[in-house]
Amino acid sequence: MVIERDVMNFTSMFKSYTGLINRTNNQKIIVLGMGGSGISGDIASALCNMASSIQVISWKDYGLPEWVTRNDSVICISYSGNTEETLSGAQKAIELGCEVSAITTGGKLEKIITNYGGEITKIESGHQPRAALPLLLTPLLEKIGIEKLDEQINEIRSMELEIEKAKKIARQIHGKLPCIYSSGIIGCIAYRWRCQIEENSKQMAFHQLLPEMNHNEIVGWTNPHDELAVVVLRDNKETKEMQKRFETTINLAWKEKKVNIIEITASGKYPLTRMMNLTILGDLVSIELAKLNGVDPTPVEIIENLKIKLSK
Repeated sequence: MVIERDVMNFTSMFKSYTGLINRTNNQKIIVLGMGGSGISGDIASALCNMASSIQVISWKDYGLPEWVTRNDSVICISYSGNTEETLSGAQKAIELGCEVSAITTGGKLEKIITNYGGEITKIESGHQPRAALPLLLTPLLEKIGIEKLDEQINEIRSMELEIEKAKKIARQIHGKLPCIYSSGIIGCIAYRWRCQIEENSKQMAFHQLLPEMNHNEIVGWTNPHDELAVVVLRDNKETKEMQKRFETTINLAWKEKKVNIIEITASGKYPLTRMMNLTILGDLVSIELAKLNGVDPTPVEIIENLKIKLSK
């Protein structure tokens, strides 16, 4: 299975690239990308929200936000180089006169950005976009200028795959609808878990973030259903406020209702390491769950069929 091969090689796919974008103090960076390519922008935005003065916005739609000006920088991420929404945004950025660059294997995106005079970072082909996250993410973070990136990547490359842990989690959520909860920088990793379970395991999953969940969704657990499985992803650097909120939520929403909870805490010194620690585990869980579901995790036929019909 192609996806399983790539997940097993996940840490080794982090490679060094070069190219810091030319940025002014007030310049915003808009990262365009959809699906498995777009998660890179989510991670970059979360990292910058946590510990940077750089404003990074992840955009997942056609065109660009109306507030974008020629003074902003646009980074287009499309593994295939043919993603319709990303091409639309790239064209709009060119019309505005923005600084535009691309991370891709080629396709139409490479052609239009090259013709515009923008920088192209070519990455290795032969992977599903969702399995190429390290190849897409590393050059993005280098362009943005994330501090101590080399140290963080070295820590990621030294991580061991938690295969047995993944198998155990997959067995616990097999036959159920996973509800994944997290907070802070781990929020986009909960979304990654959801997407990987949906694409690789071929089943539905949901995710929500604290503290927002405490203002609405927690009420829905008043009458829990047996088919739901709770997965809580936590950061080992949580604030005291968030620690208290998680513990209180776990007790009120789930333990008092006799709901089984799978609680997982990220390991690692650096923010990116902790994010990737849980990402790799989630990818492995989705592969093991696919096996239990009796499906091949690699193909995503319904997505391909949708693209064909939209192109007509």
